[in-house]
Amino acid sequence: MEDNIRRRIKTAKSRNCHGNSIFKKSRPKLQILDLPEDVLCTILSALPLKDVVRTSVLSSKWRSVHKINPKLRFDSMTMCSSSSTHGSDQYTQEFIRNVNAVLQQHKGNFVEHFEIKFGLNGELVIHLDNWVGFVVASHVKNLALDLIPANFRGRNDRYLLPSELLKKESTSCLRNLQLSFVSIKLPAQFSGFPNIRKLDLQSVDVTFKDLEDMVSSCSNLEWLSIVRCHLDDELKIDLPLPRLLYLCVAYCRITRIKFNAMKLKTFDCRGGRYPIDLIQSLELKDANLHYFDSITLENTLTTLPTVLPSVESLNLRATATLKTPTLLESPCKFSQLKYLQLELYMVHEDACNILSLASFLRASPLLEKFELHICVCSVAHFSWLPIRSLPLCPHNHLKKLYITGFTACTGQLEFLIHIVENAPVLEVLTLDPAFKSDKENVRSYEGQTDVFFSRVREISRRHLSGRISPATELYIL
Repeated sequence: MEDNIRRRIKTAKSRNCHGNSIFKKSRPKLQILDLPEDVLCTILSALPLKDVVRTSVLSSKWRSVHKINPKLRFDSMTMCSSSSTHGSDQYTQEFIRNVNAVLQQHKGNFVEHFEIKFGLNGELVIHLDNWVGFVVASHVKNLALDLIPANFRGRNDRYLLPSELLKKESTSCLRNLQLSFVSIKLPAQFSGFPNIRKLDLQSVDVTFKDLEDMVSSCSNLEWLSIVRCHLDDELKIDLPLPRLLYLCVAYCRITRIKFNAMKLKTFDCRGGRYPIDLIQSLELKDANLHYFDSITLENTLTTLPTVLPSVESLNLRATATLKTPTLLESPCKFSQLKYLQLELYMVHEDACNILSLASFLRASPLLEKFELHICVCSVAHFSWLPIRSLPLCPHNHLKKLYITGFTACTGQLEFLIHIVENAPVLEVLTLDPAFKSDKENVRSYEGQTDVFFSRVREISRRHLSGRISPATELYIL
């Protein structure tokens, strides 16, 4: 057998010698540095700046690779060592020194993304001017200057945006612009931001006229956020913003909002309550309204359907004043509303008027899902107290009802029973004694015990018995 194997090996070698040998092809040694520069840029742009700089120690060929990185993000976490004390002069000097070192080495003529995230102080200003000069020379597309200090309340020493950044040569390059804790004064010959897609302004010092001129010039704007910019005047943009899809106005001292945005899909408003004019936004589907002020049921149901005629999803958070336990008649309707989330804070005296919240369902004939997060200090229902009812008002599309802060007080039970008796297709009913805040996205169990939970469950089941459909899934947490 061994002789047979030797003969086969010998025959194979003989065949290989006569031109039939199979040559083993070696793969070419392709290294990452052999890739085109634009491909390298794409790879490096996905890495944090600190990791990009670290590539220089891999070999002598890698020492200059990081210099072509198209995305430059500078923040204290990546540019300062852990040995420096946060907020100290040494900390600031180390940040400045390291940023300058990277920019001096950078050899690319084009930078796609440039970001500075560091609390503003006097020592930083002159260097910021130089860095903005680099931005202008590099034709940056996406610029973010986040200069909000750790403790900035009461401070007005915002960074004045250099005029060279507001010239036509620079503004025409920008696609996304984020500015935090800066001051903007438009030059007399301001030509606008013709190619901006996303504009994010936070704690920016600007006059209402300059803000109006700046936003109005963004004809391609799709996303706009204005946070803590105090105009002490109206925020009015009369010129059309035909591509604007998202608008956020939060915690601003203003007197009125008016936008001409025909394609607007999402509106987010937080802070004080003031008149809103979005009557041109007939495609608006999602609205989030979080008010510091108190609202009344009457005002809400007569104003919001007019302001938001086509909204399908509404999230409303506020302190509510309820004066009546009856249904309110209003000619205004949320004709397209399918999802409603209310987060309401009430005083003890209004606990007995919770039944009036059924007016929201009457004004929303297509409602499918209703979430009620209600914070009110009230004791559970006593069996000898009467349960009031309202005339029948079918809610033929309501499938899901979720109530948190449900303590089984008289007003909540009246509201619950009314909904159950008027929702023939209700699929899921969830009652949670813990109050869920959308602001913090947490459930609060403060002051609640196992005895309390047991009492809530017992009262709830007793009053739902015989009223809830067998097809409805009931969860009492």
